[in-house]
Amino acid sequence: MANEHAVLNPCPPFYRGEEVSGEVVESEYFVGYEFKKNLLAAQQAVIIWCMTRQ
Repeated sequence: MANEHAVLNPCPPFYRGEEVSGEVVESEYFVGYEFKKNLLAAQQAVIIWCMTRQ
C-alpha cells in the first residue's frame, strides 16, 4: 500500500520478525541493513572527531 519507489528504513535497532517481518526484509524495498552499516561509520567518525578536538 506504499507509494511507488518507497523504501523501508526502520530506526535501529530493529529485529527481523519483530518490528519488521521476514518477508519485508527480503524485499527490494528494505534498506535497513545498508543504513546500519553506514550509521556505524558515521558514529565512529563523530567519536574520533570528538576525541581529537583540543
